Amino acid sequence: MTEIRDPIHGYIKLNPLAQSLADTPPVQRLRWIKQLGLANLVYPGANHSRFEHSLGVYHLAYTLSEHLDLDPEERLRVEAAALLHDIGHGPLSHVTESALSPFLRTEHESIIDWLKRGELRDVLQDYGLNPHEIQSLIKGSKLGQIVNSEIDADRMDYLMRDAHYTGVAYGVIDHLRLIEKMTLHQGRLAVEAGGIQAATSLLISRLLMHPSVYYHHVSRIAESMISSGIRAMIENGAEASEIKCMDDFQLFSAMSSGGGLAEEMISRIKSRRLFKRAVYVGLDSLDSPLSRSSESRMAQEVADIAGLPAEYVLVDYPSLPDSAEGDFPSIVGEKTMSLREVSPLVAILERAERASWRFGVYCRKEDRDRVAQAARRCFNLKRSTVQNTLADME
Repeated sequence: MTEIRDPIHGYIKLNPLAQSLADTPPVQRLRWIKQLGLANLVYPGANHSRFEHSLGVYHLAYTLSEHLDLDPEERLRVEAAALLHDIGHGPLSHVTESALSPFLRTEHESIIDWLKRGELRDVLQDYGLNPHEIQSLIKGSKLGQIVNSEIDADRMDYLMRDAHYTGVAYGVIDHLRLIEKMTLHQGRLAVEAGGIQAATSLLISRLLMHPSVYYHHVSRIAESMISSGIRAMIENGAEASEIKCMDDFQLFSAMSSGGGLAEEMISRIKSRRLFKRAVYVGLDSLDSPLSRSSESRMAQEVADIAGLPAEYVLVDYPSLPDSAEGDFPSIVGEKTMSLREVSPLVAILERAERASWRFGVYCRKEDRDRVAQAARRCFNLKRSTVQNTLADME
């Protein structure tokens, strides 16, 4: 075993398989991809990497696999999936996903091409591991629930790690208790009665971290600006697949040398001259959910009304929250029940998550009034809503 000192978990022990996988270029690339993308514009300490997170997920998956008493071959597959689960991320992690996905039509969990070539393929072959099985586990099938499910090693690690590096105190969860009380029941990962409070605390942490960190308005604005610049690069001939394989430094360099909108956006981000919120409202401010037309098309409509170039209006319409976490099974006596049924807090959390959702329209500071009024007309927002939103942001 090789030991790595980690600020979250103490010493992480890498078995020979994990060591070999960690030394491959696709995993080492994760050292140069920030876990939280551009959140360091808000929290200067948020510079931790996907590599650190992957080691943490491996550690928790290793611990949970040991607790569940999986056989050695099952453990190897789960541990490989845990360490490799994020190698499909593009630069800046989730930041570039929305910009690239229309051109690639793949999600970051789809990594089969990485697994079937180069050093990764060789390592997996040496240990008798099938790339398609590893891919299946990463997507959450069968024992892959340890890595990808409503409550899993991935979420446990990123909540604790992100809270540590941002300094936000909401990610404190009793992960040791939670792991100790997890079990496999009829082929599904479940939590026993003694772990329900620990599971609920994880969901509370996730809810509180969303508006404070993951959906902080400054991060959302910067992410929208990066996405706009990437789309401009692709329209000017850049290959989306090549951008996907970059790390953060390579993306910044490509945008800086790309000219036009891409160069302007990355220059603004580097100097923190960010766009401002013209509209930033919750679901209750919309007469009805907007049609899922592309954000760029909605931005064009607002820009046309405001009399501005389309590239200076950005629309941010996040996916609406789902309630999957409440479906996680718990074992109470002889019964199997969802967390929602046994914990009244979970149902409240699901409603609170919808309440924290925000629809945003961003623009240059000097264009805010024009864009706010154009957005009101375009999306049927009440005038008072737009005016109150602008007043709150002063």
